[in-house]
Amino acid sequence: MACSYFYKWNGTLLSCLFILLSSLLPLSLSQGSVLSVNEQIEAEFTQLIARELKQWQKQTGVKSLHHEVAIRVPSGAANLEVCSDALTIDGATGLAFGNIQRRIECHPQGWSMFVRANVKVRVSIPVANRAMKRGELVSRSDLDWQSITLRSSDRNLATRIDEIVGRQVIRGLRRHKAIQVQSLSAPQWVNIGDKVIIEARSDGFYANMQGEALESGGEGQAIRVKNLSSGKVITAYPTAKGRVATQF
Repeated sequence: MACSYFYKWNGTLLSCLFILLSSLLPLSLSQGSVLSVNEQIEAEFTQLIARELKQWQKQTGVKSLHHEVAIRVPSGAANLEVCSDALTIDGATGLAFGNIQRRIECHPQGWSMFVRANVKVRVSIPVANRAMKRGELVSRSDLDWQSITLRSSDRNLATRIDEIVGRQVIRGLRRHKAIQVQSLSAPQWVNIGDKVIIEARSDGFYANMQGEALESGGEGQAIRVKNLSSGKVITAYPTAKGRVATQF
């Protein structure tokens, strides 16, 4: 089994193979005279972060992810007794990278503390290959795949091409920087005064007619449209550039 992760432990790099093997040892053996409280905290906290990042990678479809973890255990931990059971560690409220802090508790020995960690994450994701201004539409030619180190502000990222192409920039995009979902909106397919095709479908029935948009809107947004044949104002939903659909 290939192993691509390495963890920073007391200034050295510790392979995940070692951590995996140690996790398979009986608890009494791993506690015997091998692990100190500091080492126990570092090992279990590091394993938890790795699992959380792996889950995030699976959910987002990120193709490549590498990370390093540096745990900072409070000095007072050296005076505590090694926990005779698995530690209880608070789960993440968001993506585990940057400077994070978790509460770690040992129920059998009755101690708890807050432990800090610095997590560096490098991922391969689509990024803008040029600076893009508010109002621009993103095309495939505007994007490149880039391996970048995430910053603490890089949350709620767009990680797939299909999440980005065709969207409108509502917050300027920086060249070769991670793209946040909230920086993009659905494209403005219809503007006030545009002549549009109104489409109606229901149980195999289909009809279309000419209309005029009385409001602007993007995909899925309800807008008012005037039917130029009847003069009636209806609610419709943009489906493409210059096309709207009614819902029965």
